[in-house]
Amino acid sequence: MNTVSIRLCVFISALFLSVLLSESASQAEDAIVAEFKACDANGDAVLTEAEYLKRVGREKAVLQREFKVFDFDGDGRMTQAEFVTVPIGQADELRGKLPDPVIGLSEKAMAQLAKEWKAWDKTGDDSLSAEEFKEGDVAAQVRGLEAAGFADWDLNRDGLLSRQEAARVLDVAFGVRTPEGHLLREPTGRVIDWRVFRNFTLDAEGFVGVEVYSRALGPLDDAAKQRWIATTDQNGDGKINWAEFAKSDHRTDPVGTFLQFDADLNGRLTPKELEKMTADQQPIAACMFPGFDDDRDGALSLREFQLAPLANVLAPWQHAQDANDDGLLQAAEFRFHPGIALAALSAEYFRRLDVDQDQSLTLTEFPFTTTRLPPNEIRVRFADGRVLAITIPDYPNIFSPEISPDGKWVAVDGWKRGENNIASHLLIASLETDEVRDFGIGCSPHWSSDSRRVAYSKYNQGVFVRDFELDSEEESIDPQGWAIEFSPDGKQFAYVINGINFVIRDVASNEKRSLFGEGKTPYRYIEHNFAWSPDSQRICFKGRRADGGREIGIVHTTGNDPKLRVLCDAKDVATDIAWLADKRLMFPRTPAGASKSQIHMIDPDGENGKPSERYAKQPANRNNVGVSWSRDGKTFVYISTR
Repeated sequence: MNTVSIRLCVFISALFLSVLLSESASQAEDAIVAEFKACDANGDAVLTEAEYLKRVGREKAVLQREFKVFDFDGDGRMTQAEFVTVPIGQADELRGKLPDPVIGLSEKAMAQLAKEWKAWDKTGDDSLSAEEFKEGDVAAQVRGLEAAGFADWDLNRDGLLSRQEAARVLDVAFGVRTPEGHLLREPTGRVIDWRVFRNFTLDAEGFVGVEVYSRALGPLDDAAKQRWIATTDQNGDGKINWAEFAKSDHRTDPVGTFLQFDADLNGRLTPKELEKMTADQQPIAACMFPGFDDDRDGALSLREFQLAPLANVLAPWQHAQDANDDGLLQAAEFRFHPGIALAALSAEYFRRLDVDQDQSLTLTEFPFTTTRLPPNEIRVRFADGRVLAITIPDYPNIFSPEISPDGKWVAVDGWKRGENNIASHLLIASLETDEVRDFGIGCSPHWSSDSRRVAYSKYNQGVFVRDFELDSEEESIDPQGWAIEFSPDGKQFAYVINGINFVIRDVASNEKRSLFGEGKTPYRYIEHNFAWSPDSQRICFKGRRADGGREIGIVHTTGNDPKLRVLCDAKDVATDIAWLADKRLMFPRTPAGASKSQIHMIDPDGENGKPSERYAKQPANRNNVGVSWSRDGKTFVYISTR
């Protein structure tokens, strides 16, 4: 048989196989459509939940969860387009197009540019010149791209920026495409893990050798590497291009992951369910609330999960580097690729992770690498003017100081260098000796009025109380709670639920009630380390409104009306408040133009909006954060660092 005949046979065989596969796919698709129609009892081309439950082969609870998750518009009716997105029982290539919130970010940003485009386009040619781009301050319209110049946007280098180029730039900046234009996101919701491929130097034809690819896989045994090579070098020619990589196992399946970890089948992922994720995912999983919980219901919907870093492994998010070793992560340090790639998505993540919106991330907000963080000190100023400085060598990062009512101990939460927030330990240091007690995992401690018990929180696990002196088991108060504190009279607890409301709970009877009525909370997030008034009648706290505004508020804890009063703006106030017996309120602030955080004081019953004043008895050349006073008003405790 000659060469032409061989090639013809190969062509015919390939064509025949293609036809068979096409027919098979068509038959499978027909079967899915037929199943939809079989469930649609009244023939109105949509399924109610009752009709959807007619699907066979799965439990009722699983089907109910599917209906809730894949009814994307939440109208209680599932269309055929929504029906075919359900991944169970069908191949990827047959699944329908899933709504993608990351693509939505890019499209929304482009829509905002489009509103101003004609105003920027002075020549009316529907393109922007370098001068028009500069005059319109176009780059500043997209968070994360503020520093990008015209050359970064003018992709074809013709001196003009078209709408199509702008849309492509936004796709690259939000992680929809690579800088070369390759799609990183599939209609089924899968996301290509770009972390490995983006570091390859490709040859002229766009390939990388398997030996280079093998080294990039890291410390795996030979058998594991061979499995990866087999699934990635799909034609076995010893080299890999983007097309092969994009169809390999280097893809996440956010939908499948979401369904896998939704153990209670309610269509939401709670912090407790996220604890079951793998060890390498845990540091990020612990930081998802409240930043990615857009509806503040205490759990992540599929859309919210799709938007989170857990579902978008496009960069090593948790390996951000504190480049200037100041113990904080700035937005400019939360970058993982030069140029515009991932710039807007990184900025969006930074905004969401920055819970207190102080334009920086601490280790309590997100894990990152820092090498020379100076140790925090517990500073104790006694009535006679003596100042005691306490450090805990194993825990250089300590916060949330609370002095015991008997004045003998101070409790803090602490992290070892480089640890993330879920690793915080409850630490209690003596003010009379060198003793420090480590009670294990816990944060935001608060003492009972008799100094015998300590209330505290655990990330993703709720709020607890334990005996200080006795070796007894901790008591879980509420697995959904956060930031628990005893009232000064010892009769009640207060804690935050779902990040947006206070719960007041009676210590003796366990009866509880919410301060703000159902759906009436004005806050998107209520921060920890709030403070009870000395008479146990009010609570002062820092809250964040839906529009991003931050304020110091006071609410009453008795009666049916919380009588919310906004005391002052809190855009530069750090999280930690003390309410003294002499009716002063204190909290740390870094006013505009100041280089150091300092403790400020204000009258809780004073004029609304009146500015706070710096407390004089503290070092002006150090950062002072966290504040606590003894019940008798004689001992002042705060956290201080260089």
